[in-house]
Amino acid sequence: MKTFFVQSAGMAIAGSFALLSGCTPKPQPGGNDLPVHVKIETVMESNTSKTLDYIGTIEEKSSTALSFSTLGTIEKIFISEGEYISRGQLLAKLDNTSAQSILVAAESTMKQAQDAYDRLRSIHVKGSLPEIQWVDAETKLQQAQSSYEIAKKNLENCSLYAPSGGVVGKKMAEAGEYSLPGKAILTILDISSVKVRFSVPENEISEISSDCKSVITVSALGNKTFNSNRIGKSVLANAISRTYPVHVILSNPDKELLPGMVCSVELKPGNKSSGIVVPVGIIQTTSDGQKFVWTEKGGIARRTFIHTGSARGNGVEILSGLSLGDRIVTQGYQKISEDDKITGR
Repeated sequence: MKTFFVQSAGMAIAGSFALLSGCTPKPQPGGNDLPVHVKIETVMESNTSKTLDYIGTIEEKSSTALSFSTLGTIEKIFISEGEYISRGQLLAKLDNTSAQSILVAAESTMKQAQDAYDRLRSIHVKGSLPEIQWVDAETKLQQAQSSYEIAKKNLENCSLYAPSGGVVGKKMAEAGEYSLPGKAILTILDISSVKVRFSVPENEISEISSDCKSVITVSALGNKTFNSNRIGKSVLANAISRTYPVHVILSNPDKELLPGMVCSVELKPGNKSSGIVVPVGIIQTTSDGQKFVWTEKGGIARRTFIHTGSARGNGVEILSGLSLGDRIVTQGYQKISEDDKITGR
């Protein structure tokens, strides 16, 4: 009885599968029966200007590190980072109590030496003063005058003034700290013009001339663009990356371009060259990184693998994979697959 039930159940299941199989439509061969409407264009030789694209960083025209030339405790710093300053503006000051006292003492010594010199002079003129005493009076006066000038200069050095106009870049000290001669306490940046620095691969550096036109786009300023044809390039390559440092000079009258801003750099060498150029948007990429475009051959969609070169305007140069006269799909390629029937419009 048990064996019969298992067999019957198996027959019933098999019968169900047979019924389902009879209701399932047969698979269709690959490709669509109805052609997909796409836009097809014929590959032709293009004569466009080559463009080179890089990522750059804005830097100041120059940076000056300022320090006190004498020892002392910083009494006050009058400016803040990012503040615009003018030439001759007082920036910081040392505690000048000691310097002031030294100057007063030096001035007193100089007056005494001057007084002695004046009194002995009349005697020396009459010839009644030994020469050695007169020389001694002259020497003491000169030493006193030198000490006074040094003390006066030290007092002046307790105040730090801006040697030029600009913007305060960074403060490296605060009030109350001890300052040493030559130890920078702040930097002044000149941003009346700026440099856009970027790196160029060695196989492209020969295409860039000093008057090459450039378009700089700064995202931090709402993608505002700036134009320039003032370019400088180094003759020494980076030993590791094999790239050459290059910079573009931009005028900055409104002081809106600030050091550290990242920007895109588009260079236009100016020379035109022929070749095959396709819109960059139609290039597809497989999961393993191969690039291809859709082409039409006999009304059938074909995936054609390509190798790309550099950017050319709004397109990209095709180094291999396409030939003149090939028909490429430029619109509607998202709707097609290999072997689909397609028709141009």
